[in-house]
Amino acid sequence: MSVVLIVDDEPAIRTILARWLSAAGYETRDAADAESALRDMATAPADVVLCDLEMPGRGGEWLTGMLRERFPAAAIVLATATESVSPSTSFRPGVVDCVLKPFAHDRMLNAVAAAVRWNAAAVARQRV
Repeated sequence: MSVVLIVDDEPAIRTILARWLSAAGYETRDAADAESALRDMATAPADVVLCDLEMPGRGGEWLTGMLRERFPAAAIVLATATESVSPSTSFRPGVVDCVLKPFAHDRMLNAVAAAVRWNAAAVARQRV
């Protein structure tokens, strides 16, 4: 079972995403901010990190950089309420998709499924 870490400062968003993803067969964990997410990953790396870009304190761009450095096999799905995401973030290795808020159920599940496939390929490459 793939593990998805949901990182968003809004508890309601974390709750609904956890419900959707759990119902689709994923194990979920959540974090309210980027630094908590990084600590969670250090304890037990998730396969996919679903990360809000706009959070108080250190945001999703910072977390994306830290994940690439420390957990290169983790796939990242970015979430944003704005339609523009900087190319320096969206084109980083491991950033599989960027989903616009408010989320559409099927769109989110498709993004996470693509991220799970990316993660599996990254793990296989690390073993070679």
